[in-house]
Amino acid sequence: MFRFLPGKYTDCAEWLSSSRARLFVQYERRVLDQLLPQLTGYRCVQIGQWGHDRSLLGSTSTLCQWQLGYGKTCSADVRFDGRHLPLATGSVDALILTHALEQVAEPHALLRECARVLNARGQVVILAFNPLSLWALRQGLPMRRTPAFRPCSAPPSASRLYDWLRLLEFEPERLIRYGLGFPFFGGYHRVGEDRRSARTVAWCAQAYGLLARRQVAPRTPIRNALPGARKPAAVGLAHRASHRVRCRR
Repeated sequence: MFRFLPGKYTDCAEWLSSSRARLFVQYERRVLDQLLPQLTGYRCVQIGQWGHDRSLLGSTSTLCQWQLGYGKTCSADVRFDGRHLPLATGSVDALILTHALEQVAEPHALLRECARVLNARGQVVILAFNPLSLWALRQGLPMRRTPAFRPCSAPPSASRLYDWLRLLEFEPERLIRYGLGFPFFGGYHRVGEDRRSARTVAWCAQAYGLLARRQVAPRTPIRNALPGARKPAAVGLAHRASHRVRCRR
């Protein structure tokens, strides 16, 4: 399994510099080209700097885009501590998390912050590595010639992420599994849309991309009384009892 790095965030520059990682980023861009055009609204924020350049935000259908990063060497528009987003509540229409859950110490806390800053119909795209894949198992093996990917925290599986998002009033809409190794070898599988033969082995793909939309239930205030209804009569307490009640011990 993955070997974790303690701290608030982890730097994946060494792993991203390898030839296999650059090829993985190219295939990942194909997956993002299917998910990002579905993001609509006015404000879109990308959380975390991955191997993609700033042109990644241009694939969305939003009007304004910003990038948030963590670390001393990041070149994002705004830097944050990896946990508290410096954004107002309900001020964002779309969020993009490019492997940000693996690079922070508390991924569930970051998801709660995402739910806070998104509006009632906001959307989020999450890219994450699959901890159940064969590629994840190889990262913990000793005597590796290529750099190993060492996340700061354990990335959640797709089913676990589904549960986290539903607790935060999100409804997953689309799931794409992809990767370089087994079982897709540089391809992807749109779960529930095509390639039925790949469903039995899709759970061990290298990574997955998820599109979810926030579904906040409307909260209607309860009125004290309906118009035209009679108010209940006030009930008072008797100062003196009408009779004495005897009890036997």
